Amino acid sequence: MSNLTDSTSPVVPGGQRSTTPGSTEAGRIEVSGLTARYGKHEAFTDVSIAIEPGQVTALIGPSGCGKSTLLRCLNGLHMTVPRASVTGTVRVAGVDIYRSDVSLVHVSRYVGMVFQRPNPFPTMSIAQNVTAGLRFGPRRRRRGPWLEEVVERSLRQAGMWEEVKDRLHKPGGSLSGGQQQRLCIARSLAVEPHILLMDEPCSALDPVSTLVIEGLITELKNDYTFVIVTHNMQQAERVSDVTAFMTVNGPGQPGQLVEVASTKELFSNPSQPATVDYVTGKVG
Repeated sequence: MSNLTDSTSPVVPGGQRSTTPGSTEAGRIEVSGLTARYGKHEAFTDVSIAIEPGQVTALIGPSGCGKSTLLRCLNGLHMTVPRASVTGTVRVAGVDIYRSDVSLVHVSRYVGMVFQRPNPFPTMSIAQNVTAGLRFGPRRRRRGPWLEEVVERSLRQAGMWEEVKDRLHKPGGSLSGGQQQRLCIARSLAVEPHILLMDEPCSALDPVSTLVIEGLITELKNDYTFVIVTHNMQQAERVSDVTAFMTVNGPGQPGQLVEVASTKELFSNPSQPATVDYVTGKVG
């Protein structure tokens, strides 16, 4: 996939993705034998999972089992941490993103990321926040009607165009917490990724804002592959098609992927004792 190995980005002039949205090849992630380390410490070991396009995959498990680290490995963000390393492979659209000829900058455009706490650029306007990745990343586009189209399209996708269309020049930091998180989603969508990673995107939000974000995920999943880390098992049941359960055997031990199944199956009839204990609340 040339998008990940050369200077082109997932976006082409005119704002259209270079591969059909939701196509099987574009949205697939295949993880094989992946181990992530921080120095000598293994965050998790020997994880293999196939993440399919057009679905929402939830990562659940107790704190310290490596869920967020695994998420950050899916777009190379793990490698920005000092002394971090990986072994094994992560294939996005058929390309191992840890190959030496693959630019992790371009991978991060192809695989977007929404973090636990909303992180808009507070002094930038709402419109500038949406287009930040286009104005400062590879193939910079600083002005022009195309950017205005991107702002409207992305904010509509994030379900907030009607709320902010008359104040696009107001600072992004002036929005409520729920709106700020949707603004961050719009910012990720503006670069037209094929995959969107979310690390507990609703943990800092009120219940009403949480339901709005969950609704957006459901609406957008046919066009994007979603991978979500959540501690809220009810949220995993509401929004995900597939759930992966990770656990850790003790302090200082690496996390392990225990079970992957359809969300309905994993919560109603888990096959592994550790999964049963976790989803029934015996351990947490």
